[in-house]
Amino acid sequence: MSIIIYMFEIVINILAVIGLIILLSYLISYLYNYFKERAATKLNQQINPPLSWVQQTGIKCPDYWVNTGVDSDGNYICKNSFNLNIKKKSTSECNNVSCYNNLEDKTVNFVSIPSGYTWELGNPSGLTSYTSQEKYDFVNKSGTNADNSRCDWVKCCGPTENNDAVWQGISNTCNTNPNQDTL
Repeated sequence: MSIIIYMFEIVINILAVIGLIILLSYLISYLYNYFKERAATKLNQQINPPLSWVQQTGIKCPDYWVNTGVDSDGNYICKNSFNLNIKKKSTSECNNVSCYNNLEDKTVNFVSIPSGYTWELGNPSGLTSYTSQEKYDFVNKSGTNADNSRCDWVKCCGPTENNDAVWQGISNTCNTNPNQDTL
């Protein structure tokens, strides 16, 4: 009988150790995720313009332009409501770039950020964060009925023929190719 009790105590002790290991694993996992999220939040707060602003507003239209909705292809429709001076550069690289898709109502369309993705760091709200390379590729992408990429528009459609347009959060991404950082 004492052997059975002794074996029972060994099994209980083994199960207790396994339970303790599981609890420690959960604690370590929780702390790791907590500090990872906190670091991403702190980093997001230090970036100017804030990545949450870029995700919600800045990615849609150039500075001082108004997002008036989306077209039938899901592209953002941006309108020059404040009649800012826009002059297309006459360089050969700008020949196929149009500063306005519709000159009459002063609008231009840009590809929308795909659902499920975010400009912010740390995968907030379950969205997948873009890497630096994905951000660079996105701002250089044009799509259906969006004749220009954001970078083409910034480079070719400034307030004068000699100046690039200003687009906070986008201009900097256009000028920083992640592939060139590793060379």
